[in-house]
Amino acid sequence: MSSSSVSDLAPVVLVVGEHVTLRDAAVAEWRERVLAGAPADFNLDRFDFTSAGVDPGRIESAARTHPVMAERRLVHVRGLSDRRAARFLEDTLPAYLEDPAPTTCLLLEAAKVDRRHRWVKRVGQIGELVECRGPGKPAEARKWIERALRDQGRRGAGGTAEALLDAVGSDVDLLQREIDKLCLYAGEREEIEPEDVAAVTGQLRPRAVYDLTDQIGARRLAPALETLGHLLDQGEQPLMVLGALASHFRRLIRARECRPLEPKVVQEKLSLHPFAARKIAEQARGYDLRRLRRSLDAVRRTDEALKGAVPITPRQAIERLVLAVCS
Repeated sequence: MSSSSVSDLAPVVLVVGEHVTLRDAAVAEWRERVLAGAPADFNLDRFDFTSAGVDPGRIESAARTHPVMAERRLVHVRGLSDRRAARFLEDTLPAYLEDPAPTTCLLLEAAKVDRRHRWVKRVGQIGELVECRGPGKPAEARKWIERALRDQGRRGAGGTAEALLDAVGSDVDLLQREIDKLCLYAGEREEIEPEDVAAVTGQLRPRAVYDLTDQIGARRLAPALETLGHLLDQGEQPLMVLGALASHFRRLIRARECRPLEPKVVQEKLSLHPFAARKIAEQARGYDLRRLRRSLDAVRRTDEALKGAVPITPRQAIERLVLAVCS
């Protein structure tokens, strides 16, 4: 990243987002832009209001200090949602923003802010607001996983990103922690495989879950019951298994609505890996929409049973579901 002149950089930046992983990345990028290789010992100050003893006056003093052997210095302030930050946000910061130091970038970090506050509006007028948003669609989440693996010098084999999403979900903080563990687990191997995800994640075992959804999608009752029993015997929670089945039937419904029902169309509409799209398209051809919707209704009834609506055990409820949708 090329360095910028003092006049090119905002005097104040507000980094906002619920995911620590994304905020950390944004803060690191701004640190690189502002310091541009200058010594951090003299030109970087950090304050965190989640810790006791942070003096708002010291923050302003740090912001008005001249840089040393550099064009610009960075003052990073965290914990703005903490009650200890009230005096800083109500008094010190609004006054500073009326006359910010030209050689300092004041970097404010928060999980969320109320845009109606005067200081937030002022930041928008004179500085920059950086919103850190996590991936919304499955395709975006897969790209994020692939990029996070590349950042650590790794790559995912076919199905790895899907396995990680199925096991962890799309919360990037959770995904980053699992990716860090996967890289440690893989050692010197560059490629991360779905089996690695199965070994490392402490939730649903992706390969067994894929087997179960494939067997149910193909209406193979005996193997499906066997795989289900294996999952439950290993301690997997029935509600988590049910969630995987609900997701699978929703995919089958969306695939069945594709015109034409071809893997490439399914891949584009559902944002799936080509291999997964072929399997979903093949399974969807074995159902009509009415049967798929009945199966999804059975999933909803099982959810109610698991939550106490019917006096049977969770295992019995899930087994009845498999019997119903495979018959």
